[in-house]
Amino acid sequence: MRKFAILLSVVILVAFMACNSAPQAPAAFDPSSVKAEIIAANQQFDDAFVKGDSAGIAALYHTDAKIFPPNMHSCNRDEMSGMMKMIPQMHLKSMKLNTDEVSGGPDEIVETGNYEMDDSTKVVDKGNYVVVWKKDGDKWKMFRDIWNSSVMPAAMK
Repeated sequence: MRKFAILLSVVILVAFMACNSAPQAPAAFDPSSVKAEIIAANQQFDDAFVKGDSAGIAALYHTDAKIFPPNMHSCNRDEMSGMMKMIPQMHLKSMKLNTDEVSGGPDEIVETGNYEMDDSTKVVDKGNYVVVWKKDGDKWKMFRDIWNSSVMPAAMK
């Protein structure tokens, strides 16, 4: 009987310890922790855009990126380099991306914001954008990028 009581005590003790050693839930992901990195990447984008540095712009995009420009077909990272070569013809002096919101999880972040570009005499274009960011190695890079202009086309004015 004594052996049974000892065995029962050990079983209860092991069961109790097993119940109390449940794995801890991972810390909740805070999307705002990525916001500074996104703002810094946007500043690099602004600088490269004004310089007409298509390689610098393409480097900020994920290897599997797609962009969805207004009034054009979507294109991947390789195709966007050709499109970005047209930037110097725009004679822009300023490009500014302004992050409004950042949300998401540890795998993908969604950024919403607005942009404005000018040629030093007038605003050439302004509008809104949505970017899905995804890790590429150890850096967050633009994975999906879509934007639309708030400026009415000349044909509609």
